Amino acid sequence: MAALRACRRWWCSASSSVSSSPVSRWEKVRNSKISVWCRSLLNDYKEACRDIVGGAREKPGKATFYIALLGSAGVCGHLNPTKDSFECSFLEASNKLLLLSPWVRSGVSNEHVQKLAKVQNQGRLRYLSLVLASVVYEAPFDRDSMIYEAQCPHLKPRWLQFPERILDVGFVGKWWVLRSKMFDFDINDDEFKHLPQHMQTLSSGQLHSEENEKLYLEKFKTVILTERDIQEAELQKSSGQQL
Repeated sequence: MAALRACRRWWCSASSSVSSSPVSRWEKVRNSKISVWCRSLLNDYKEACRDIVGGAREKPGKATFYIALLGSAGVCGHLNPTKDSFECSFLEASNKLLLLSPWVRSGVSNEHVQKLAKVQNQGRLRYLSLVLASVVYEAPFDRDSMIYEAQCPHLKPRWLQFPERILDVGFVGKWWVLRSKMFDFDINDDEFKHLPQHMQTLSSGQLHSEENEKLYLEKFKTVILTERDIQEAELQKSSGQQL
């Protein structure tokens, strides 16, 4: 009987230890430093979200402003132009100018595109992404240049001179400097320098006015000559023959 009781006690103790071992391990993992740190971090985020929701309910205008600001930043980052987009815009501008005669091209557009082509051919064109915008600037030397001026760190251009070397700025999917330089690329302003000052510029009202529209439509009307007009034309013709 004593042996049977000892075996029963051993069996009960073994089963209790087996059943309690998973619980003890779970408690050990739950009370570990990593688990405590994760729970505290989740609680902090939970409290922060509650504060944000409460602040948005109290000040909806301020919350709307911040949401619009974050949304605008996300859109700008998504539409930030790349280096390939600049090369495509540059090639498109070059092709537009090549289709025109040198006498018709705009001097401003042609000069800017020629400068970009020169810097690119020399290997000095650089692209810099600023997350929300991009910048294309001019470097003093090629990347593979081994001359002393290119390798010496003390002779490199200063950051204060960086704005002078900027060639274009990309924002919201467009390159704004190239876009502004290519405005009216097919109008050569040098052709109108001999005109008086008041005739060198035209306003939108002078180009699109009611009087101009009437004169434009007048040329499509048929010319009707009266007998008096015919007689005057014959008199002028006869007087011209006599002279």
